[in-house]
Amino acid sequence: MFRRTRYIAGVFWQFRYYLLCTGLALAFWDTALIKPFRFFVVLVHEVNHAAAALITGGEVLEIRTHWNESGHALIKGGFFPLISAAGYVGSALWGALLMYTSLYPQAQRLVLLCIGAACAGMTLIYTPLEEGSVDFVLGIGGGLILCIMACKSRRMASIGAVWMGVMLCLYSLYDFRTDLWYFPERTDAGILSAYWGIDPLQVPYLAYLIALIWVLVSLSCMYRAMRAVALNRGL
Repeated sequence: MFRRTRYIAGVFWQFRYYLLCTGLALAFWDTALIKPFRFFVVLVHEVNHAAAALITGGEVLEIRTHWNESGHALIKGGFFPLISAAGYVGSALWGALLMYTSLYPQAQRLVLLCIGAACAGMTLIYTPLEEGSVDFVLGIGGGLILCIMACKSRRMASIGAVWMGVMLCLYSLYDFRTDLWYFPERTDAGILSAYWGIDPLQVPYLAYLIALIWVLVSLSCMYRAMRAVALNRGL
């Protein structure tokens, strides 16, 4: 009994900063304090779609993110099933990778730098600069802040990586719950279902199945990252 209690306490201690950030994010989730971070994570979601399109030979026409946390990446060509999955699953994968690379601080700094550079670069290229375009300003600004944190010092990079890792994982799961609960036809899973010829408004079950698979993949990645960190520290 004592050994088990000691093990659980060790796990909590190992992930204390992640738990602290998770608690703070959830406590202030619907406040102006967390809103900019939620907005930026939606941008990461759209950048994931765009990156998947470019990797699979497609073309990115536009990336937009709105203050109400909606957004879109207009894509032409590419492998659509992978592009659709890249938003939700990609965010969870980035979050899990930031967590896993805490074992390798230099690699963690590189991952954080890649996220920041990709967001700033793709915003600059694919988001139009218009009056009141918050996504252009926050996309470039937020991306540059991550790049600066990654380059500044190991400690700054670790702080940025822990917070971004938590926000990416939380928001990917939050997106699944809210989108599928209210508007399955507007989600990436619903859009993929329609792409395969099944209207999610008439038959939503394929959209739910796709989303369930994405959730399980995302949770598996998060769990494996946490488990690898715990095992490496001898817990």
